[in-house]
Formats: sequence, C-alpha cells, structure tokens
Amino acid sequence: MDVLYLVRHGETEWNRQRRMQGRLDSRLTPEGRAHARMHGRLLARETVGHMIVSPLGRTRETAELILEGCEVPVTYDERLVERHCGEWEGLTIDEIADRFPEEWAARSLDPFHHRPPAGENLPDMLRRIAPLADRLHELPVRKLAIVSHGISGRVLLTHFLGLKPGDADRVRQPNDLVYRLSFSEGEVACDHFRGGDGPHPGLFLHAPDQVG
Repeated sequence: MDVLYLVRHGETEWNRQRRMQGRLDSRLTPEGRAHARMHGRLLARETVGHMIVSPLGRTRETAELILEGCEVPVTYDERLVERHCGEWEGLTIDEIADRFPEEWAARSLDPFHHRPPAGENLPDMLRRIAPLADRLHELPVRKLAIVSHGISGRVLLTHFLGLKPGDADRVRQPNDLVYRLSFSEGEVACDHFRGGDGPHPGLFLHAPDQVG
C-alpha cells in the first residue's frame, strides 16, 4: 500500500440531531446514503483495491452503499470502531453540557486528552488503532480505503502525519469528505476530496464540531 483513503460514514440521524453516538448507532439519513454513494464513485475513480471497515452499523451501511459503485474486497476490523463516549453516548450536545457541566468544560480546555466519564480519549484510541495502522503497508494492494468515523479518522491522521495534540484538535472530517494520504520515501502527503470534488491540499480544519 502506498495510497490510503480515509472515508467517514455518511450522515446519520444522530449526526443531524447532534447526538453523541460513540459505540451506539443510528441509520444513515437520505443525505448520508447519498454521501456513501458519492464516496463509492470517488473510490472507483481512484481505483482503490480493498476496504477495511469499522464493524459498527453506520459504517457497514456506508460500505454496502459504496460497493454499489466500487466492487472491492472488504475486511472488518474492531480496532476502527468509534471513540467510546461512555456516559455521554445517546445524549445530545445540549444534554451533555446540562448534565455534565464540569466535564464538558474540561473537554473544551484539552479535547485531545479529555476522557468522557467511562469513555476513551484520543491517546487511548491511538494505542488501539496504531497496531493496525502500522501493518497497512504490508497489504498487497497499492490503494486502500478505510471506512470509519470522525474521531477514528482523526486518530489515523494524527498517527500518520505526526500531529501534535493542538493540531489534531483542529482537524475535522465532515461526512462528505475523504482524506487521501500518499506515502513515498518516508514522506506522507495529505489532500482531501469534498463532495466528490478535489483533490484540495492539506487538512480540513474549519468545519463545525462534529458528533461521532
């Protein structure tokens, strides 16, 4: 592998409600299904040879729709599941801020290291995902796609690009955005596609806060 595409699942009902999903799930919205089909057309155009997918429902649904336009082998890997948000899962952002005011305030001070009650922080996720990421270069395909989540994707970008915590906190991946990482002689180049258009250089840093 020398090119890696990072795909976020299409918009879900809970994304639209700004409800924390984590390990829980909701179905894709009609717009989310359109996102997935658009990703399928992009990956077909980019001649991706394999997909590794988080086994949660929203990523499985996204992968199935991608495969309508991009027929490639698929592997599911538990290490790609979204951040465990503990006691916040299933709550809206407003409900979390109301019920956990001190914890929510602490999160805003240091999002990278903050751990929701009974949940994970990004260093926890890095320890979970890094062993998978470090083996991707051994796969016998030149172009590989990973279908995962907003925070899982951020962790993968942090790992491959060596982002510092403050820089990682600024990275966003809306549901219609696909990152492309190109590896050559020890260097990693990053660009992205938005709404199927691109590539655009670098990371996407200015979208509103996302809910897994």
